[in-house]
Order: sequence, then structure tokens, then C-alpha cells
Amino acid sequence: MLVYYCPKCQRQNPQPQCVSCGRALGNPSVRYVWEDSRLAVADSHRIGFLFRVSLVVSMAVVLVMLVIEYIARGLDAFSYFFLSTGIPAAALALGLGLFLLGLVMLIFQGRESVQYMLDPKGVLKRTWIKPTRLNCWSRFIRYDKGAFQHNSEGLPFLLAHEEYLVWQDAARYKPAPRAGRITLYRPASFVFMTLFLPREEYDGAAEMVAAKLKNKR
Repeated sequence: MLVYYCPKCQRQNPQPQCVSCGRALGNPSVRYVWEDSRLAVADSHRIGFLFRVSLVVSMAVVLVMLVIEYIARGLDAFSYFFLSTGIPAAALALGLGLFLLGLVMLIFQGRESVQYMLDPKGVLKRTWIKPTRLNCWSRFIRYDKGAFQHNSEGLPFLLAHEEYLVWQDAARYKPAPRAGRITLYRPASFVFMTLFLPREEYDGAAEMVAAKLKNKR
């Protein structure tokens, strides 16, 4: 949703004029804000990251053990290593175990509510959760009742994560209209932030991202 932020009253307005103080709000006040709610395990980028980490760990174990075997046995190490040691199978099992462990932790994280804001300088992403000890433990954050905030219905929420990406720091972006997703990269090969958008909000946000990141698609 396109809004106009008044720094004096610290409130968002649907029109380019503050309803509280009446001041005109120009282009620097333009914001695009929306919210999204989904299960943490439904994020395909997190699943892909888990898979890549598990694969790298498995390959690293195989490589290190192969080098050690080569130092000890010489050229005979290759056939002995792959046919007799069982290390490749153990490394594969280790990678699979890490992947399943990460998957279980994502399941434990439960549902999260994410607030997004596109402003003239960058993108702000705040992730909120309904705090339970299991949700906090699986995210490696402290279960601190003093940090809880309450919504209009009196339900507790906890800010689990906050990140901000300056437009100039974004190397490129990748729109995915059918999936309702915009991926921001920093550097060009690293997924820094994923924006999930409801269908009715996608076009407006995509236009603003495209305007800020010209020639970076």
C-alpha cells in the first residue's frame, strides 16, 4: 500500500497531506508498506540454503578425509577410500542429518508475521513471532517477556529479526510475479533479502523496486 509518512507527526497517511498537521508531503515521504504471514518452513530460499550448507559440509568431509588418506597411502588411497572406508557414505549421512535437523528447526519456528517498508533510501523488513520458548529456541533468540509487545487484541508478539538494505547496496533483484516474490541480492550471487507479497500488493511494490534499482535486474 502506498502511503506518505509525516516525520513531524510520525504517522503514515493515505494521501500526500498529513491528516494531523495538514502539511504537504512530497516525494521524500513516499513509502510502500505491506504485511505477510507464513510458516517459516514455507520459505523455499531457506530450504535451498539448508540444502547447500548440508551439501558443502558433506563434500568438505569427503575432501579432507581423502587428502588425509592420500598422505598416508599415496596413489592407492583413491580406490581404498571410495571402496573400503565407508567415509563417503558416512559424509552423505551427515549431510542428510544436518538437512533434516535444519528442517525440524524451521518447523519449530512456526508462523511468522513480516512487515515490509520500501522508502526512498532502502528496504526495511521486520519479522514478528508469537513468542513461545520453542519458537525462540529454534531461532536462537532469548525468551524475554520484557521484550514482548502486544497488538490491539492484547496478544503478545516478539520482534525476532530486523534488517535494512540500502538501495545502493543492492547488486541486483529478481522479480517472480507468479510466486509473489521479489529477491534482492548483495552481492550479485548472494540472496540478501526476500520480499513476499500478496497478489494485490505486488505490482505497486515491484514498480517501486524497479525504479530504485534501474539496470540491476
